[in-house]
Amino acid sequence: MSESLKQILEEAIRLSTPDEFEVETARRAERILRERLETLGLEFVFVGSYARNTWLKGNLEIDVFILFPKELSKKELEDRIIGIGAKVLDEMELRYAEHPYAHGKVFGVEVDLVPCYKVESAEKIISAVDRTPFHHEWLKERVKGKENDVRLLKKFLKANNIYGAEYKVRGFSGYLCELLIIFYGSFIECLRNAKNWTRKTVIDVKNGRIRTGDCFFVVDPVDERRNVAANLSIDNLAKFVQLSREFLRKPSLEFFVQKRREISVQKLSEALKKRETEIFVVEFERPRIVEDNLYPQLEKASKKLFEVLEKESFLPIRFCFFAKEKCYLVFECAVKELSRIARKMGPPFEDEENVERFLAKEREFKPFLENGRWWAFEIRRHTKPEEAVFDYIKENYQSLGKDVGLKLAEGFRILKGEEVLRTEIVNELGDFLGVRG
Repeated sequence: MSESLKQILEEAIRLSTPDEFEVETARRAERILRERLETLGLEFVFVGSYARNTWLKGNLEIDVFILFPKELSKKELEDRIIGIGAKVLDEMELRYAEHPYAHGKVFGVEVDLVPCYKVESAEKIISAVDRTPFHHEWLKERVKGKENDVRLLKKFLKANNIYGAEYKVRGFSGYLCELLIIFYGSFIECLRNAKNWTRKTVIDVKNGRIRTGDCFFVVDPVDERRNVAANLSIDNLAKFVQLSREFLRKPSLEFFVQKRREISVQKLSEALKKRETEIFVVEFERPRIVEDNLYPQLEKASKKLFEVLEKESFLPIRFCFFAKEKCYLVFECAVKELSRIARKMGPPFEDEENVERFLAKEREFKPFLENGRWWAFEIRRHTKPEEAVFDYIKENYQSLGKDVGLKLAEGFRILKGEEVLRTEIVNELGDFLGVRG
């Protein structure tokens, strides 16, 4: 390893490693938490990045799994965790994943209390969270001595917006990061190998093998049927491969520093004019649901409306979606406006039955023959892409996701031109359009 690369990594480790104050705060919160849990006579296990000392500086959160008998119903789990959270946490709110868990603080530190079933093995889980204690057991000794490499990988991913398996990000989970470091041995070796990954690479961590499969697949060592990288999008996989190539080619501390690009309204306005496409935004109130439920619905709505634009010949180029104070569905079309009439293909002249049916339909303009096939001009319902989207939402909001559809039914606005520049998503639109600087 060159001296310059070594210096870059040392500084990146410094940036990603919790300082003494944060560590002492964490230890004190842990002691208080343990005392309270033990007083209640609970069976529990500390898991996650805090328990394995792989958390990033400034991202401290303690995860505790409370183990319950298999006989309890999910409703009983919910009731139990509410009661425990009220007694153990300084402040508490109920959050939801596959089933509810208690979130709050102890000594100022974020804490999640997650109920799970005590099962014999990962193959006999009742809910998805039951696997987590087995993950921790498998990792805790194997990751020792590699904590800094795990932090380097997490920091590298986080700085480039691909850390986190939640649907909003669809990047690399913390568990996946630890498995990759255990498999490859170090951060640099992970990057050296990642630059040659493909969409069909299979990494079998437990058995120390790489093979080719149907998709990018990282085999869960505690449940070999499960793909740890299942939530990783193909584009974020590709982004990581490219980042690995670029870092190895020209190492820099910049790869570990979060980029905070501010796009000026003027630059975005200039970009919109240069493209000469039709860009419009559907803006509506944000449903009060968790992000892992919201983002799939936003994607579903965007895809459906993109299909509508394709069907009506507006040549949509791309779409994206954002959830901030409000929700936004963004579309770019190559066609700003179509003629009022459209050609509709009819049957060949030999097909007497269908020809008669085609000719019998009442139309404003007479059908005509071209290369032995009947054609007709029909009046388009929509000549502008935003009109097609507006009417589809009004008439088919139920197909756009349960909560998103209901919010759209309550009301929405379609923004164009200067209106788009006054939204809260100026920076996001700049990224979407590829605006530089």
